Amino acid sequence: MSELRPTTPRGIVGSAWSGILGTPCYHYQLNGPDQSPQFAVTRFRADSPAADAPPACPMSDASLVWVSLAPTALGHWHARYDGREVGVSTAVAFATTVLDLRRSMQVRVRGPFDYLHYYLATSLLKRVASENEVSLQGELRGSFFIEDLVIAQLTRALVFAQMLWSTLDELALDQVALLLGAHVLQRYCGSDSAPPPGRKGLRPWQKLRAEEMLRAHLNGNLTLQQIAGACSLSVRHFSRGFRDSFGVSAHQYLVRLRIDRARMLLAGTRKPLAEIAQLCGFCDQPAFTRAFHRLERMTPAVWRKLNG
Repeated sequence: MSELRPTTPRGIVGSAWSGILGTPCYHYQLNGPDQSPQFAVTRFRADSPAADAPPACPMSDASLVWVSLAPTALGHWHARYDGREVGVSTAVAFATTVLDLRRSMQVRVRGPFDYLHYYLATSLLKRVASENEVSLQGELRGSFFIEDLVIAQLTRALVFAQMLWSTLDELALDQVALLLGAHVLQRYCGSDSAPPPGRKGLRPWQKLRAEEMLRAHLNGNLTLQQIAGACSLSVRHFSRGFRDSFGVSAHQYLVRLRIDRARMLLAGTRKPLAEIAQLCGFCDQPAFTRAFHRLERMTPAVWRKLNG
């Protein structure tokens, strides 16, 4: 887990809004494997009126959730969004605006103001939809200065955490991205349960349940029938789904979990190998050594010397 320090906004994630709202107070950003922005949190605050003639906002394959931390007065926020005129409908704190950045938009803001922006790339929403087995076929509905209790509470917690710690760790920000993405999908995209066709493997909750049970029974005192029953599947369907999901059989995956646990004990303790073998569910030290050597290409004793 690593902390994210406030960074300089790049692209539509922040710099485009800097031209409209001024320099942000802070900006946190998560990138995908290709370094493209997936999620960002940016706070803009000003005591004086902003520019009255802002540029058009560049389009981006993403959505923007715009939260007013303080009430925005009627007439102090105005936009031409997808060809229609929109503005402030409710002057309350933590009012939420949801925008599709793939649509044409020009925003005019008058101060004072205090806004928190959440940028959600469409690729992030697709990932959340896939993991939760919902469709992502409906278009995002633009909403303006409405009361959304979920986003308001999430924002309060995030602002408080930033004030308390001055930084946000990457894991916490990733969890915010997933929670907010799921909420946006359900409330603003009209997504419903619709697993993608031709899907193989276990469902996300089944994968989680199976792994939890295996980790809790490293000694192997567990049957396939018990795990399959917890996943509401027959043994045959569970075994096939498990291999499709994890690439190995349940027993082979159990051995991997045992070796993972063994590596932690080898590196972090001075326990004798025989005791580690027992703690990791192996019947004896020779069985532990054979299994460890098959996966690591070295004995536990040699691995400890190199990594202890």
